Amino acid sequence: MAGYPAKVNAKEGWIIDKLDQEKGREEDFSYSSEYDEADQDTVYQDEYSDDQYLDEQNKTSKTGNKKGLWAAAAFAIPLLTKGKFIIIFLLSKLKFLFVFLKLSKFATTAVSMVATIWIYAVFYGAKFALGFVALLFIHEMGHYFTAKRVGLAVSGPVFIPFVGALIGMKENPKDAVTEAQVGYGGPLFGSLAAVLCLMLYWFTGYELALALAYVGFFLNIFNLLPVHPLDGGRIVSAVSPYLWLVGIPVLIYLMIKSFNPILLIIVFLGLVQVYNLWKKRHDLSAYYQVPLKERVQFAILYFGLVGSLAMGITYTLELLA
Repeated sequence: MAGYPAKVNAKEGWIIDKLDQEKGREEDFSYSSEYDEADQDTVYQDEYSDDQYLDEQNKTSKTGNKKGLWAAAAFAIPLLTKGKFIIIFLLSKLKFLFVFLKLSKFATTAVSMVATIWIYAVFYGAKFALGFVALLFIHEMGHYFTAKRVGLAVSGPVFIPFVGALIGMKENPKDAVTEAQVGYGGPLFGSLAAVLCLMLYWFTGYELALALAYVGFFLNIFNLLPVHPLDGGRIVSAVSPYLWLVGIPVLIYLMIKSFNPILLIIVFLGLVQVYNLWKKRHDLSAYYQVPLKERVQFAILYFGLVGSLAMGITYTLELLA
């Protein structure tokens, strides 16, 4: 009996060993299971952390986008504001450009006027040059304002040294009466300017004013010679174009007595105008058809101004002597 228990004990020991081994395996398995669960929890926690990270990144991205938008707005608003001010600034400058363009039609007048004054100043002195060109300017502005009053489109005066000045007619007068009105405006204004120079001499005794008065009277009476294209030739168109035949011989006499190429040009243009009138007399009959009353009025105005200027020349010559 004593041997059996030993065997039993041995067998029990083996069983115990087996049980211990199995228990160890179970413990190992349970440990590994716990480890796996821990790993799973860790992985889950890691995955959860990744989601949190993504959420935080999204929040950060949104915050960054908002900051970017605010930064862009902070940059764009001043830029747009500056752009607005730049546009306003440019428009304000363009306003002066528009004014300049509006006034540019007188640019040729100003430039030619200054150039003529400078050239005359070289030969006759600055004071006389300034006064003489002023007389020419007033004469031409008489044509300009009269043309505007009767509805004709004209340009500003253009000055040509040693020739005179003229305004550009952008359209022809509709009849001889309109042409005579525009032609009369220049000598009328010019004669009044010469009278003002004479009055200046009366009140101040300034001899240059007296000299300018004489020049003004002479300049305007010369322009009243009844020869086209002078002012006198245009005025007598409303009286009788045949008066041109009187003016041409007078100009030829003046040219022979004191040769001047300008006089030669005027004589040539006058002869051409007479020839054209004779050649197209039937076509132009309506243009020169003026009522008798208006013919008489223009005759009185014309010869009255010629006589007044002749008296002014005589008077100033006596004072200059």
